[in-house]
Amino acid sequence: MSVMGFALQWGCRLGAAGFAAGFFGPMIFTPGANQGPLLGLFITGPLGFVAGAAGGALFAAFRR
Repeated sequence: MSVMGFALQWGCRLGAAGFAAGFFGPMIFTPGANQGPLLGLFITGPLGFVAGAAGGALFAAFRR
C-alpha cells in the first residue's frame, strides 16, 4: 500500500474514533450541555483525522 493509502486509512480511522469520542462523550458525561456534540464535529474529529493521516504517512514512509 502506498504512503497516501496509509495516510488516508489511518486518518479515517482516527478521525472516526475522535469524532465518536467527542460526539458521544459529552452526551454521557454532561447530558445537560446542549453544545457538547459540537466538540466531536468541529474539534476532535478533524484533529483525529489530521493526527491519523500524519501518523499513517510517517509509518508508511519509515516502513519502506
